[in-house]
Amino acid sequence: MKPKISIVIPFHWMKDWQVYLTRCLASIEAQTFKDYEIILLKHSTMPVTSNRVMESASGEIVKVIYMDDYLAHGNSLQEIVDAFGSDTTWLVTGCVHDRGDGEQINYHTAKYSDNIHTGNNTIGSPSVLAVRRSAMEYFDAQLSWLLDCDLYKRLHEKYGLPTILDTPNVVIGLHKGQMSNIMSDELKAKEVEYLKKKYDK
Repeated sequence: MKPKISIVIPFHWMKDWQVYLTRCLASIEAQTFKDYEIILLKHSTMPVTSNRVMESASGEIVKVIYMDDYLAHGNSLQEIVDAFGSDTTWLVTGCVHDRGDGEQINYHTAKYSDNIHTGNNTIGSPSVLAVRRSAMEYFDAQLSWLLDCDLYKRLHEKYGLPTILDTPNVVIGLHKGQMSNIMSDELKAKEVEYLKKKYDK
């Protein structure tokens, strides 16, 4: 029998990965909702690995979570299932942040912006995303920093606005190894230009 939720975790080598992955998996194990599978996979680049792990999912709902992030509380999955109505194709949730001390700070409410492809990421990390497997879209392998913005743009163009779960459902881990911290301004600018050409026609 197929699980209700596939939790997909793209793996990549990073400093303190054991700490982050253990934290992530512990937050999943603590969930009150138990009808899930966990798929953890390493392939090549981050977008390609993310696509491969999503392709491996068998659940009705595919929940993305990056290994340095974690579920905010024991009812996170149950909240997602309850919010996923019959007409829901993709869902995004609120999030908070953790600098590494366990304190959850800086609550962010997800919302869609028409210029999200310019880097105005008003939704947040891919870890706030859940999508119906039958309607899944994949990451553009040409992107690293704005891969989530591009995916949200395409989901919106194909399926309309997301269902928004306006509660802190996921915790985003803040650290120096995040793409937003390690990628040069020059490469970020190139990704912005790439997406502008892709959508501003």
